[in-house]
Amino acid sequence: MLVGLFLISINFRVGAQELGAKGRSGAQDLFFPNSDQDWERLTPAAAKWDEVALKSTLKYVGEQKSSALVILWRGRIVAEQYWDLVGSRKYQTMVYGEDERGHALEDVASVQKSLAAVLLGIALDKELVELTDSVTKHLGSGWSNAPVLAEAEITLEHLISMSSGLSDQLEFRSKPERKWKYNTNAYSRIVNVLESAAGLNRNELTEQWLSPLQMKNSVWKVRRFAKSDPKTNRHGWVTSARDLARLGLLVSANGDWKDRAVIQDKDYVRHMLQSSQRLNPSYGYLWWLNGQSHALRAGRRRAGPLNPNAPEDMVAGLGALGRKLYVVPSFQLVIVRLGEEPEAGFDRKFWGHFNVVLGR
Repeated sequence: MLVGLFLISINFRVGAQELGAKGRSGAQDLFFPNSDQDWERLTPAAAKWDEVALKSTLKYVGEQKSSALVILWRGRIVAEQYWDLVGSRKYQTMVYGEDERGHALEDVASVQKSLAAVLLGIALDKELVELTDSVTKHLGSGWSNAPVLAEAEITLEHLISMSSGLSDQLEFRSKPERKWKYNTNAYSRIVNVLESAAGLNRNELTEQWLSPLQMKNSVWKVRRFAKSDPKTNRHGWVTSARDLARLGLLVSANGDWKDRAVIQDKDYVRHMLQSSQRLNPSYGYLWWLNGQSHALRAGRRRAGPLNPNAPEDMVAGLGALGRKLYVVPSFQLVIVRLGEEPEAGFDRKFWGHFNVVLGR
């Protein structure tokens, strides 16, 4: 049985300036927290949301073996709830302690890919890499199990668009851009490239490059279940629900944090959140995209958008056990869900509930 700690924002400080005057839009309306202690809160009523529907949404999420749900509007916390989740053995292997408030710090699985896309954008700003660089340029020959010449044709852009042509075992299957395959093993070489290009390990570069975000509860760790084979993704990004929301807020603000451009190349940000290839239009640069003609997931082609109940411009970081990072620029929303594997169709059902909250 889940035990809920209900934290909808009751105490709040908000005035006309904090809500943003009419006619203002974008990052001007956003609140950027310095620390968890100074994070502005907003009542559902102040956000003009349906409070009864929000309580119903939170009840549904709690029933789905969730450990955390954080909802930001314009950077402010409108809803935040945590559940004491024992979970399965698989879930427990993804938990690495607690934050200072006693909430689980979790390996967010493939949501780390979306973080890596942001870090890659910063590396491009620093002129450490180019998207057209061969992976071999940074890692040397033998980083995959493909023939040397075929391996040399694979670029960073092929890795982040999942069009490398490699198998899960990094063996040659086709030339790049001929097939789309969600390949975590191949993706993981992106972070290796960043380490090599920057001369820093992944924790050092993440902390330095994303220092404005003040993500104090985030760290890369070698996974407990990591295999001895060096050609697997051995590292997980362990973080809190609030830290993950900070990443979403950065993306919602077009790569800016307050008055600082964390990602300077706005063309990269735009391309990161657009279809990266024709094979699977619902995939950008390590971000899932809504509102496209079809999607390839779990090896199956499905007609229509990724989530027909969600806003068309929603982008998402999605990970095993139902880790979710939803970013909806048009509604200035960031939503984080952590925990155990929810029921099938959770994404659609969640947005079905949340649409009522928003009055959509």
